[in-house]
Amino acid sequence: MRTRTRRPTPRLAVVAITALTLPLITTPIAAAAPVPGVDVLYTLDGDFDQGVLQDVNHDAPNSDQLQLDRTSTFFPFVNVAASARGTMVRIDVDTGAIVGEWLSAPDGRGRNPSRTTVDKLGNTWLSNRNEGAGGKGSVTRVGVIVGGTRVNASGAPDAAGDYLVGPFAYNTCQDRDQDGRYATSRGLGDIRPWTNAGGADDNGGVTTAADECLINYTRVTGANTRTVAVDGANNLWTGGMDLDHEKVDGGTGAPVPGTQVNFGCGGYGGLIDQAGTLWSARNFGLLRYEPGTGANACLDGTHGDYGLGLDPITGEIWHTNVGGNRVAKLAPDGTLIDAYPHGNSAAQGVAVDRDGNVWVAHSLIGPATTVGRLRTDGTYVGNVTLSGGSGPTGVAVDSNGKVWVTNINSNNAMRIDPDAGPVGGGGFPVGAVDLTVDLGAGAGPYNYSDMTGSVLGEITAPVGTWSVVQDGGAAGHAWGTVTWNTEPQGSVPAGTSITVEARTSDSEAGLANEAFAEVANGVQFAKIGRYIEVRATLRANAAGDSPVLSDLRIKSYQRLGSFSCQATALNVAGIIVARANPPDVPCVDDEQTVATATLNAGILRVTTNALHAQTEQHPDNAPVTPPAPGDGSNANARVDHTRITAALLVTIELGVVSSAASATCVAGPDGLQPVFHGTSSVAGLRINGVPIAVGSGPVTIPLVIGELRLNSQVVSGGTIVQQAVVLDTLLTDVVIAESKANLEGTPCVT
Repeated sequence: MRTRTRRPTPRLAVVAITALTLPLITTPIAAAAPVPGVDVLYTLDGDFDQGVLQDVNHDAPNSDQLQLDRTSTFFPFVNVAASARGTMVRIDVDTGAIVGEWLSAPDGRGRNPSRTTVDKLGNTWLSNRNEGAGGKGSVTRVGVIVGGTRVNASGAPDAAGDYLVGPFAYNTCQDRDQDGRYATSRGLGDIRPWTNAGGADDNGGVTTAADECLINYTRVTGANTRTVAVDGANNLWTGGMDLDHEKVDGGTGAPVPGTQVNFGCGGYGGLIDQAGTLWSARNFGLLRYEPGTGANACLDGTHGDYGLGLDPITGEIWHTNVGGNRVAKLAPDGTLIDAYPHGNSAAQGVAVDRDGNVWVAHSLIGPATTVGRLRTDGTYVGNVTLSGGSGPTGVAVDSNGKVWVTNINSNNAMRIDPDAGPVGGGGFPVGAVDLTVDLGAGAGPYNYSDMTGSVLGEITAPVGTWSVVQDGGAAGHAWGTVTWNTEPQGSVPAGTSITVEARTSDSEAGLANEAFAEVANGVQFAKIGRYIEVRATLRANAAGDSPVLSDLRIKSYQRLGSFSCQATALNVAGIIVARANPPDVPCVDDEQTVATATLNAGILRVTTNALHAQTEQHPDNAPVTPPAPGDGSNANARVDHTRITAALLVTIELGVVSSAASATCVAGPDGLQPVFHGTSSVAGLRINGVPIAVGSGPVTIPLVIGELRLNSQVVSGGTIVQQAVVLDTLLTDVVIAESKANLEGTPCVT
């Protein structure tokens, strides 16, 4: 996500956070309220600002469109593996407040996490060193939630409540019980149970995890997993002490079949560089593996043997040796460029910032109490003294450019201001600790890895997202199309991509529990729910070219056709009495009733009683709902008594006359098909006093003035017309109880 921050004036602070006193921490993540509307176009800067921009911008001169940031800015947290406690602790890098603590694995499974890494959506992956049962290791993903209100079990606001409710500024956690509340940790020591009852999660899954920010637990082929590194497509690469490496799908959290490799080395600390190359350290050499080509090599100890860091400017790899006051610099192709002293006889973690500084954790050996600083040209600047810190194992650069170090022996994490401290080698400041965060007794933070997401955020092939939530106004709303890049500014250069996904729910909070599904540009789909969240993901090519999203439109579902209908009780020479839905198109629910009517046309006199006409469409909102069996239109007409006289020539008397017509979508072997049906009945017919029996079939009776047609039906061109009585004379016609149902287009086709 994009943030612009200035480094504060250096200050020294010691922070000890308890679970019950932790305030909810706000971050620069933009809050976005749902946008009301069933047809909304996003094309101007203000439109895009109604959503959430992560690593994309509409900066001038490229306004009113979205493109990737040239360098990504990662989430403002540091995620510490509290190895000895079997948990992960998340710290706000601006304040030092601990925002949550989570178990790293279910009860009964191996824990002892030692590495963490952050994906493009802000989630944290961690590896469990103590899991090797069945020759498999494990990794866990912890979601991120920002904003919201703390509530108790009844939903009442409570700062010490066990739950969070929306609206949220950002949320990737899962409301597994769909109660509209997110059960999640309040801070340090508030560790929710993960019972693994009956071994339900032994082979993966979080079904028994009480904390709903635990979103994946995955068993992987690398036993006693150490390596965790996220690639440019937001997938995770893992590696274990058995030297097995495997990719995990960043969307589903499941291992990707066919990606397991074992080249006889690596499986310790790891990272992925800007070219997508996996680097995995230590066991029998440093693994350099190109997943795209299959090229691989095991590099010897002269290239380093422990911590890995990535220069965000040059793409060069920095690799510590655990012993020997030596850190190696490697070219992206694995060639050893040189090695430099870092100020101590031992080292573990290493990180490189954007200002040309290399930071080296001086290790638990001794234990050390310093972090070394040198320049990327090899100039040694000096050692940062960790007052109150012992056994520094891991270092990482945060979203403000400050450096975090985890201290395994003193159970704390420290933040270093690079601009503070005495002047050292090359005329650069050495740096100084300006904040200490107590992780509690027994934490044992062994964490050396990309615990802030800086490697992914700054270096991996650029990926950014824009997401927006739209409110359809009522539960059960049907959404149908997302269309984008209809303006000339929109572009997708070769090798780049724009992927658009959507998910729906009847509650805003429920969106996070639904999976995104990819949608095609302008191609109709059917997703049901009051709220729709649409996410556009922009990916650059290897040359760094960005696609451009010029516009995006979200619309309700629209059928490929509609139903029409009409019912008429009486029509004498075009004079209508009791007609339901006069426009015919579209069909609507309508009803008309007239007590009596007498009409004259030429020699004809028509007297009627109790006239009724009714039309119905089902469902009522058929135009904006997906086709389903039973959808359609109905029309019904009825007249209880009719007397027609033609001077002294003929008298026609009728009892109850009725008709019905329908057009209905019916399931068939080839999908939904329209079926037409019509019926009518004529009772009590007398002509000049003589009773005449009428069945259900069509009947034509010649008269001196013309003919009388009964129970006539015409089906043609997507229309059914059912007429109970038609008196056809040379000068005029009389129609009694006519019902009509039509199809306009193909409303039964999905």
